[in-house]
Amino acid sequence: MGHGRKKKRTHAVPSQEEIEKIPKTLVVKSGSVGRSVGALVGDVRHVMEPNTASKLKERKTNKIKDYIA
Repeated sequence: MGHGRKKKRTHAVPSQEEIEKIPKTLVVKSGSVGRSVGALVGDVRHVMEPNTASKLKERKTNKIKDYIA
């Protein structure tokens, strides 16, 4: 019988410089949407969690420029 798989990669911790290069994301909804779309937005934020704003508070008066600031 054959031998088991041999691991060839290591899981190195990224340096601070590499962490700064990782893109950050925002998941926002626009306009009046239903409950299912709101839940979808929450799920997508959870999936993208390490590099996204998962607890972002959206308001009706916010514009895209507000999120950038």
